[in-house]
Amino acid sequence: MGADALDLLRRLVSAALDAEEGRPVGPARLGEAEPRALLDVVRRHRVPELLGSRAGELGLPAEVTAVLDAMVEGDRQRRLVHALETVRVERLLDTAGIASLVFKGVPLAVLTTGSADARGAGDVDVLVRPADVASAHAVLTRAGWALHERGRVEPGMWAWRHVLRWGHSLTYLGPGVDVDLHWRLDAVPGAQPPAHALLARRTTVEVGGAPVPTLAPVDAFHHLAGHREGWTWLRTLVDLRRLARDPAVFDRELTAPALTSLAAARASVGLPASVPPRVLAALDRVPDAALARVRVTHEGAVGAFGGAGAVRELRHGLASSRGPRDLGQVVMSAVLPAHAALPVRSTTAWGGVPRALALRARRLAGR
Repeated sequence: MGADALDLLRRLVSAALDAEEGRPVGPARLGEAEPRALLDVVRRHRVPELLGSRAGELGLPAEVTAVLDAMVEGDRQRRLVHALETVRVERLLDTAGIASLVFKGVPLAVLTTGSADARGAGDVDVLVRPADVASAHAVLTRAGWALHERGRVEPGMWAWRHVLRWGHSLTYLGPGVDVDLHWRLDAVPGAQPPAHALLARRTTVEVGGAPVPTLAPVDAFHHLAGHREGWTWLRTLVDLRRLARDPAVFDRELTAPALTSLAAARASVGLPASVPPRVLAALDRVPDAALARVRVTHEGAVGAFGGAGAVRELRHGLASSRGPRDLGQVVMSAVLPAHAALPVRSTTAWGGVPRALALRARRLAGR
């Protein structure tokens, strides 16, 4: 990805958000070779909906606007399925008497813009109380979703107990969209409020004419800002800027990862005038090295793999920890993370732990 194209995209995204906030913007001036490179980074950073909706104000060339429109139209069917499955998952759980909320995805688009089409399609992320995970698992599997064949854990297995204790989500594959079932928003327990508190504060948005419970704006903001991949794509930084328009989201203390994400947003897509001066002062103290890592991520491939990914998760875990329990979680995640238990079929820890450790050692040696 070209650095010049990324800088151009950052300027355009910032201007599009300025326009959303009622500020005047000037037309963009693209060089002869820039349209193709720009469209590549638009696709990479998942923002065709934003730029397409403001193409006229940004003065984008007709050839760029046509491709943006084609990107949005090409994803229309997936967005429709995503919205329908979002409603279906929530209705299935509600009918079973399981309190839940759906976050990110379509509900976040509606929460931040009022439109279900403002973000691209993805998975359905749903949160339930830890005590309801087994019941939610039964509901999803009966409805046709399934865990990966190499990790089909069930209640009563050692791996199930290990994942619930040390993990925070399970992914269920489906023919329409996949479902990520969460009982915490973060692998580190203290990084985000517990599920019962989030459910108590939940708000409701309308998706396809149906009410869908989702995170309250303050919780959506702190979850996105504090997530270990909160700044991987410009789209998430766009979400942060939109949520930051509500001054109430700053009433809660910001973690170190959240400050990094906000500093990345300010450097990449800008922040609204509603951000308090005390927060801006804290962003000034975010190390330049952290912003340099963000820049490298934005210019490179999606995500981090192998040892780099492990170091990144360890850094995030330590920065998010707020007590001994959180530090214990970080240690366990380094030694025997939740996903290492998924292939193990033992019903007891006596059989499960040695097998999981052996598999993990073999995998690490293979790297």
